[in-house]
Formats: sequence, structure tokens, C-alpha cells
Amino acid sequence: MSLTRRLDLGLLASVLVVMLLLAHGSVVLFDYVLRDYLTERLREDAESLATLPVDRDDQVQIDPLRLRASFNQVYSGQYFVIDIDDTVHLRSRSLWDHRLKPVAGDTAQIRQGPENQSLLVWTGQYHRGRHHFTITTALDYSTVTRRLDWLRLCIWGLGGIMAILLVFIQRRVIRLGLMPLEKLQRELAQLHEGKRMALETRVPDEIAPFVEELNHQLERIERVLNRSRDGIANLGHALKTPLSVMETQLARRELEQFPDLRQSLHARLDDIHRLVERELQRARLDTGEVSAAARFQPDSDIQPLLDTLREIHANVTFINDTALLPPLPWDRDELLEILGNLLDNAGKWAHGLARLTMSCQERRFVMLVEDDGPGIPPDQRSRVMGRGTRLDEQVTGHGLGLGIVEQIVHHHGGEIHLGESDLGGLAVTVELPVPLPG
Repeated sequence: MSLTRRLDLGLLASVLVVMLLLAHGSVVLFDYVLRDYLTERLREDAESLATLPVDRDDQVQIDPLRLRASFNQVYSGQYFVIDIDDTVHLRSRSLWDHRLKPVAGDTAQIRQGPENQSLLVWTGQYHRGRHHFTITTALDYSTVTRRLDWLRLCIWGLGGIMAILLVFIQRRVIRLGLMPLEKLQRELAQLHEGKRMALETRVPDEIAPFVEELNHQLERIERVLNRSRDGIANLGHALKTPLSVMETQLARRELEQFPDLRQSLHARLDDIHRLVERELQRARLDTGEVSAAARFQPDSDIQPLLDTLREIHANVTFINDTALLPPLPWDRDELLEILGNLLDNAGKWAHGLARLTMSCQERRFVMLVEDDGPGIPPDQRSRVMGRGTRLDEQVTGHGLGLGIVEQIVHHHGGEIHLGESDLGGLAVTVELPVPLPG
């Protein structure tokens, strides 16, 4: 579950609970206030009834004309009962034949009235002359109860609307708060593509230490990688120089009388060449995974390579038949290593034409190198993929080109195929799966 959804659900639940408590508390408070107010009204009615006239025979007389009209209307919602000296029982006409019992204490209570009404009932004690009055007054409370229930529903509905509104407001606030993180995500994608080497987004104070530490680690990794690359390059140059000297020494005439020794030393030098190239290539592949500092950009990286090859193979025309491609998610040196070996081989064997074609097809990057040379028979194509294998010893080289290409291609989960070209010679196809972004 996303962080935004968790916060939305948390806020929604919190607001609903608060509104539930607020609705219940408000209704209870209103009920208390209304009961207190209506109790005063019932007390006033009882006091007015206690002033009924007494005749000469000391008998209480009830004059309907002096009573409130609602007391004379049947089931009007206003009622009274008067008990005099526990012997005389008088009640309002509005009660009809319903009996209303007095309540104990000085507080009003809810009792059931005629037609299942909810009555707020209050009872008071009075003395007048030699008579003791117990007066019970009642008021229909059903209307108030219905209004309080309606008020409770209104508060719940208002609370629900407020909860939804607060969720939308919170989501907007969260989106505004996370905008620096979205920009940071874009910079991380650019970092993955090799378009930048550090994160520059201004982020909130809470995550600023994380970004600073990440930048520090990226800088440290880049320094280590550069030292590794420099060390590998220096080692390669340092080893190639004495090997070249040894090859020159083996070509001296003094060793012509020892053909077996010369052949054996040549074989050992070829082994050393293969070992050096293999270990240097393996080290470069291992370090190449670390940094995305230099990604392959076909529109700017191919042309210098072709210019160099045209100088080396002056009799061969190199054609770049590639449409415009975006930057690709592989190390520049690795892809130039692949293309350099393939195009160099094409230049060595071509009669006069070599062609390069690159394209992206359904999340696969395809490189096709063709020449118009003699090609390779189908039954011998598997042999040239081995290190040091050469079908023609007259051509200079150590037979490492296709082996290095195969290692890099397999390192990235790709495939390499040898076939026949439309130009008449060899066609080498390299397919690399395009990694998913993230």
C-alpha cells in the first residue's frame, strides 16, 4: 500500500471517529440543556396550578377557562395530575383516561405517555392552607427526540463530507510535499543513464542527509572506478611493451637455426597475449557495472571510430547505415570494444566495402556488421568464436576479436550470430536485451 493511501485511510478513520464522538457529545449536550430548560417550564406550570382557587368549603375548584388551552385538548402533549391530601385526584382533560404516575426527586424523567409518546415528567410538592398538593406536569418530548436524532445524522453527514474534503486537501499537501522527491527520482534516472554524476535537488531537511550521503558514496565509487580503469590501462600498456620487444627478439636471425625453440616461444607469447587480454577484459567488465558515467551515444560515438578505421583500412569504404538512435543504457567503452573488433575484422577481410547497421527492435538492440569479403563457411563459423583461432594465418592478429566480443555480449545477456551478408561476405549480428528502467 502506498504512503499516500495509508495517510488517507488514517485521516479518514480519525475524522470519522472524531465526528462520531462530536455528534454523540453534541446530542447529549443539547439533550441536557433542553431537558433543563423544559424542566423549568414544567415547574412553572406546576406553580401556576398550585394557585387554583379554594371555595368556602375548603374544596379546590378547577375552572377550565383558567387553564391553558392545551390542557383541555385531548393528547395535546401537555398534561398535569394533581393529588390533594392523597384523597382527591385531578388530571387534565388532555390525558383522557391515561394514568400518569409521579416521579421521585426534583429532576425530570422520561416516561411513556398516551399513544406511546415520550413524556418529560416532573413532580413537585406544595402546601396551601391545610392541603398538601402533589402536582405532576408532563410535556411531549418525542418531537425533541426526533430533532436530536436528525441533528445527530446531520453532524455525521457533515463529518463525512469534511473527512472526504480533508483527504483531498491532505493528498494535495502530500503531493506538493513530495514534489522534491519526484524531481529526485528523475535525477536518479538521469544518473542511471549517465547524464549526471551527482544529485542536485533541494530536498526537505528530513531526507537531506540521505541525499548528501548518496552523493558522497557516488563520488567515492567514481574515484575508485577511475583508479581501477587507470590501473587496468597502465597494466595493459606496461605488459604490451615487453611482449612486443620479445616478439621482435624472436624475429632475429640468430634464432632461425632453432625453429622449434622459436615456434615454442611464439606459442608461449600467444598464450600470454590471450591471458592478458582475457584478464584485462574481465576486470573491465567487472568495473563497468559500477558506474553509469559514460553511456553509449550512437550519434556521437560511432563517427570517431569509423574515422580511425578508415585510416587503418584505407582501401575499404565503411558505411554507417544507422538511423538516429537515443543514448543507450550500456557503457560506451564496452560497445565501442564490440564495434571496434567487428569492424576491424570486417576491414581486414573486406574487398572494398563494410557496412554497419544498428536498430532497436522490441526492447532488443541489434548491431549488424557486414563486409563483401570471402565470408566464413557454415561448418567453420563455430571455430572462429574460440580464442586464438584464425582461419587465415596470413592476416595479422591474435584471433581474440570475436572471443572478446562474445564475452561482452554474453555478459549483458545477449547473443551473437554469424551468417551471410547481402554484400557477399560475412554478416555478424549482435543482439542485446534492453534493460528495463528502474
